[in-house]
Amino acid sequence: MKTGKISLLKVSFSVSLLSAAIIAFQLSLIQILSIIQWHHFAYMVISIALLGFGAAGTVLSLAKKFFIEKAELILPGLMTLSGLAMALSVSVAQTEALRFDSYLLFADYSHLWKLLTTYLLFFIPFFLGALAIGIIFIKYIDRIGVLYFANMVGSGLGGVAAVILMWIFFPEKLPAVIGTMALAAGVIIVPREQRNSFTFIVAITVAVLVFMYMTPAKLQLSEYKSLSKTLNLPDSKIILKESSPYGLIDIVSTPYLRYAPGLSIKYPGAVSVENAAFNNGDWIGPLISSKSDLLNYLFSTTESLPYVTAERKSVLILGAGTGRQVMTALLNNAESITSVEQNKALTNLLEVKLASKVDYILKDKSVRPQNISPRTFILSTKQKFDLIMLPVIDSFGGSSGMYSLQEQYLLTTESFNEMLNALNRNGVVCISTYIDYPYRNPIKILATFAEVFEKREIENPEKYIAAIKNWNTITFLIKKDPFNSVEMDSIRNFCERMNFDPVILFDITDSERERYNKLQDTSLYSMLDKILQSKDEREKLYSEYPFNIKPASDNQPYFSQFLQWNTIPLLADLFGNQSVPFFEVGYLLLYLTFIQIMVLAILFIITPLFKIGFRGRDKLRTLLYFSGLGLGYMFTEIILIQRFTLYFGNIIYAAALVVCLMLVSSGFGSLVSQMITPKPYRIILIVSMIIISFFIYSLFLSGWLKTTIGFSLTAKIILSFLWITPPAFFMGMPFPLGLKLVSFSNDSQIPWAWGINGVFSVVSAVLATIIAVELGFVWVMAFAIGAYLIVIASNLKRT
Repeated sequence: MKTGKISLLKVSFSVSLLSAAIIAFQLSLIQILSIIQWHHFAYMVISIALLGFGAAGTVLSLAKKFFIEKAELILPGLMTLSGLAMALSVSVAQTEALRFDSYLLFADYSHLWKLLTTYLLFFIPFFLGALAIGIIFIKYIDRIGVLYFANMVGSGLGGVAAVILMWIFFPEKLPAVIGTMALAAGVIIVPREQRNSFTFIVAITVAVLVFMYMTPAKLQLSEYKSLSKTLNLPDSKIILKESSPYGLIDIVSTPYLRYAPGLSIKYPGAVSVENAAFNNGDWIGPLISSKSDLLNYLFSTTESLPYVTAERKSVLILGAGTGRQVMTALLNNAESITSVEQNKALTNLLEVKLASKVDYILKDKSVRPQNISPRTFILSTKQKFDLIMLPVIDSFGGSSGMYSLQEQYLLTTESFNEMLNALNRNGVVCISTYIDYPYRNPIKILATFAEVFEKREIENPEKYIAAIKNWNTITFLIKKDPFNSVEMDSIRNFCERMNFDPVILFDITDSERERYNKLQDTSLYSMLDKILQSKDEREKLYSEYPFNIKPASDNQPYFSQFLQWNTIPLLADLFGNQSVPFFEVGYLLLYLTFIQIMVLAILFIITPLFKIGFRGRDKLRTLLYFSGLGLGYMFTEIILIQRFTLYFGNIIYAAALVVCLMLVSSGFGSLVSQMITPKPYRIILIVSMIIISFFIYSLFLSGWLKTTIGFSLTAKIILSFLWITPPAFFMGMPFPLGLKLVSFSNDSQIPWAWGINGVFSVVSAVLATIIAVELGFVWVMAFAIGAYLIVIASNLKRT
């Protein structure tokens, strides 16, 4: 079948390839920003991509006739330019004049403009690609179902392609590689009579992409990231790099790095770290080898506490990293050690290329490595352990709130309850945290334990908790049964030998807490006591303390989110106006991004549409219908990614699977919608099916996922297909049906329909994150249901 001068097959394939390139570029940008800045810019990238689509729709509405008449000439050029912009935008954004730093946004306001410029740079390739897709949609509106199907399928496969490419290419090379996909999409639809003239353009574009691939711009990390600080030390250098969907791993050789959390002040030797690992510029851990380090210091840290209270034969290390805690378990004669580390690329390095630098610990017959998220392992294991060790909370010196938007499922009340269930009768859970100031982490982790024991209907939780400290670290132990007198004596003797101080013991005295390591502000002890005293005292502390110290839950898994809007003035008085942003840079950036994206969306999408006017009947219905679709779809996608992250134990694969299944299924729904005559009552029926599926999700999905979490990967993929595809199939129908319905009744409102959907899709990614942080993921699902109810309401009067 022909569509103008180009066959429908070629047009569909071109749309699929371009859509795949756009999604792959979006994911590569998320990874690049995670490296040079911090992980939480993902929602910004999603919003920028959607902004490009919304703005493209607006431009189309203003020059619809021109683009349709010149489509065959313009389309190849737009796709080619989109590919070029993918490669060039990253390089330009890395120049000194435009590179922003998250930490400096609230200290040096020039970085706000740099951030805005970065938005616009990354906006360009999405806008050009979306404009090409939009021209095709409008020119071939009678085949919109087929083309929307091609768009959705291509987008879904693009997510899978991005994951594969991340294993093969370093992040700085990815934009050029992905740009060739957009170029190929353009080449496919070059009309025969234009091929000779277009050959020169293709040759130039290929040359530029090859050059960008061979000599990519160096990714300039924020000077405040751990890797940047380490490389500032004399004689420090990167000796190995490894790229994967888990991030960019850097192995650094340095003679001056020291790392020993919880070390005793009595330890006489030096603790040198010759090699250390970083992921996306963030600290993972030291590479410890008995050939290069004196390992006696591992017996002189607060993390040795669980080994002095009892023999630990079966040990579970969650978030094992480079294996420091695995080495400690081996030195303490553990017979069975389960090492759980989510980053498969890191595990592969430690087993092969770096094995000699860590004494081949993962090859030890006592060690069983597991590549899965720690929380998923806890949910799925049937094994019982004498000790469960968690990684140290926060980085030394604090992270200035950069992790405030990180979903930390390992530190929720549900997680610790599951850990207690996985212990043998005398087993313990051990976790350490740096003593930050103002006090946040030690208080919040203890509040978490108190809430866990309350849910287990255990009175006097102080009998089940023990804690000790050195000068900058607190180590906690929790048990299913009370600590007995023998264990408490062992703890006190260990503190005496190592000059540690008990912080929490059932019969502790005030003088014990400050014997060797004095705190400048001793209010920490009174707050810890209030948490354990009673629920009323705990709740009173929650409401009075300037920071959010309520425990994290699976519904709100943001353990490191401490800032509260109502206490910002108080914090400003206590610490100064310029200090407040550094408590929670990530949290404030979320709202800054929301404001900037909202302004850009209105400026680029809605404002230009006033030139053509919002005319005709049913304007309110058009607004409600397409805004509801924009919000509902994105909210649903985000909530499903959250649910399936725990299920698969890996956010990258969970996101790729959810996005792929949703987009492909929605594509099939769009294809089927081509055969449906758009009628309001039919749209109401379809949207009702979507809402019913959401209610089923709300009631049963969590239970289904927990019941089947121990199944094989193949079985879980099949089950995910069965759970995700039915509602996603129906979710692909309302948009093309709505466009058809508007075109029948009021053709002039089509640009507004596109623009309205674009604006609400743009803000929904950031808005969903705000709702999840402030209210929880349950409310994100509730708002998704509400959005689709608005879609139904907009069709009731028409019916």
